Amino acid sequence: MNPGFFATTHAHLMLKLLLIIYLGKPDGPTCHTGSETCYFTSIGDLFKEQEVEETNLALTTLYSLEATISKRELELAGKHGKRSWTKRLLLDENLLSSKIREEADELCRMLEEKEDSSCTASEMADVIYHAMVLLRHKDVKIENVLEVLGEDSLNRV
Repeated sequence: MNPGFFATTHAHLMLKLLLIIYLGKPDGPTCHTGSETCYFTSIGDLFKEQEVEETNLALTTLYSLEATISKRELELAGKHGKRSWTKRLLLDENLLSSKIREEADELCRMLEEKEDSSCTASEMADVIYHAMVLLRHKDVKIENVLEVLGEDSLNRV
């Protein structure tokens, strides 16, 4: 089999996490099976109508957060690493549920109290973070959520 290549379009370096995320486009098959990709779902297809830069930033941030949460879960299994809020949430379903409800309520109050957009963004970030911890706890990947959003997007707009 003639291997394909991956043309990198963006690289994001996250020193704090010791992580490099590459975004790009395959040129030929990039999977050992001979398929174009090993993931069998093109993220690009999910976001055809969005600006490329915005999509890359959003996806990079979500995947980075997912990777950090997964790292904290692995640290729990090995009983090492520093204490963290994420680990505490992963160990306590009641606490996690309570925090998601609390953060969602705070987000709704931002709308009701007509707060500025920076407050709304901050509260939404809290909702997303806690929801992603729940996803990790339930062993659901953000990619699965994006697929559902892509499938349902025509019904929602």
